[in-house]
Amino acid sequence: MQTTPGFGLSMQKHYQLVTIDEFQKDEEAILDFLSSNSTGIRLLNYYRELPVSFDASIVFSDRGVVEMKIHDLQAAAMMMQKEVFIKCKGLPYDVVAKVMKIRKTTRSAFLTSFHYAIIPAERRVCVRVRVSEKFDATFHFDNQLIQGSIEDISYSGLSINAPEGISLEENSTGKVMIALPTAMIELTGKLLKVNQTNSFAKFIIELEMDKKGEQCISQFMFAQQSVIIRELKDLFDSGPDTIIV
Repeated sequence: MQTTPGFGLSMQKHYQLVTIDEFQKDEEAILDFLSSNSTGIRLLNYYRELPVSFDASIVFSDRGVVEMKIHDLQAAAMMMQKEVFIKCKGLPYDVVAKVMKIRKTTRSAFLTSFHYAIIPAERRVCVRVRVSEKFDATFHFDNQLIQGSIEDISYSGLSINAPEGISLEENSTGKVMIALPTAMIELTGKLLKVNQTNSFAKFIIELEMDKKGEQCISQFMFAQQSVIIRELKDLFDSGPDTIIV
């Protein structure tokens, strides 16, 4: 099985920056807080939409740079995404930081450029994953048919990438056919949103689950999560010991 490390890995769509005072003063406040709270910290990335979150501890903080002890899988996600969320009780908001350097031999990350952020992805009811291979899916409404491939999927819905040119109204309800490795499943779906990107359109669909669909998608999600974890392990184990991001 081949995967594409780095595909669709930007963290920017997962957060919105917020300010309490102004960026510089907020960053100073964050650094002061982290300097006096070396434990109780948890990091978070969304690698191929899967939350990757482990505890971390601060080694030192000096002149706007913070060194943290981190988990191997977190390090791999941070190497690819170049950013990370910091969560700690006592912070008024979550924090997003830039990754300067990863030192794999000591499981250390060097972070800079700290800003408060809101993470809308945390409101998701179900875990979502971006698929690693091409899996076909269709959405049929009246006499119109959307044919494309799955971009990401969860227990409650999926998004289908399809060529532009098909116009459907939001909240249209139709039949979704999903070609999974273990079965072809048919479910009722409601079109929530259409995002136009270059020559393709992304159709975001809410699924009405039945027992067979739930079982098949559960197995598929577990397999995809296993692929992502193996990918992160391979990323950490390969390459140089020190990564300058």
